[in-house]
Amino acid sequence: MSKEFEERIAELKLKYQALPEAKKQDLKEHAQKRNFLRYRKIERIKSELLRLEARRAQLELCERGLELAELEKKIILKKEKLLRCINS
Repeated sequence: MSKEFEERIAELKLKYQALPEAKKQDLKEHAQKRNFLRYRKIERIKSELLRLEARRAQLELCERGLELAELEKKIILKKEKLLRCINS
């Protein structure tokens, strides 16, 4: 599952990196000024991702395969959700 997870994460990173830097900055400024709720939603998703990534590292060290697989699915879903929020 980890190999599939790494491939999916790399794919999502490429999608995010495909956005021009100017557009990323404009989206952030627009969200902060005009659409505060959307900005807060994006920031909440980012903090949840940080928490999930930390949990993933712990599970890798403890070698809990089943829980790790479930957590990796959650991380992928959150990253996809983040990209949808940024692009919309």
